[in-house]
Amino acid sequence: MNKQEYIANLKIQLKDEKYETVCQVIEYYEEIIDDCIEEGKNENEVINNLENVQDVVRNIKDDDLSFDINPIKKNSISYFIIILLILGFPLWGSLLAAVFLLILSIYIMIWCIPIVTCSLTLSSFIIFSVGIFGSFPLFMSSLSLGLTQLGVAALFAGIGIISFILTYISYQKILGVSIYITRQLKTYLLNILRKVRVVC
Repeated sequence: MNKQEYIANLKIQLKDEKYETVCQVIEYYEEIIDDCIEEGKNENEVINNLENVQDVVRNIKDDDLSFDINPIKKNSISYFIIILLILGFPLWGSLLAAVFLLILSIYIMIWCIPIVTCSLTLSSFIIFSVGIFGSFPLFMSSLSLGLTQLGVAALFAGIGIISFILTYISYQKILGVSIYITRQLKTYLLNILRKVRVVC
């Protein structure tokens, strides 16, 4: 078991506890693990030497917390961060908006590929259908015009099939990339919010 698994398991087991308690416990054990790793100890060994998650939860339910966090210090840090966030909003707000728009433009750019190929597929099949039905009246007036119309319709049918395959392939690839980017952004954002103690 690594640090992330231990902390995630701890959060699951503490889901019925108060939010402040969960934050204190998570912060305490993250700090212990990080300190031990900084001292050069192996992460798995550190986790194995810690209390079992069930024992931690039992101790909390018995009001036998084995750590001490000064609430006054924590609140003062939180108030200080809140004041800094309010005063710095013009700067970080505009930067956040720029980052958001940049990420949105990346999503739009990569999703343009399957949108374009899907549009090409639909238009090709519409042209194919019109070409097939439109060739019958042309056969009445001229055989060469009718054959030309059928040839153009067949050409667009081929383009439609190729663009349909490209749409399917690009959709699968881009969906995977989008999910990966979204997960990375979520993890990064959660780490930032944990550092400023907005979430635990």
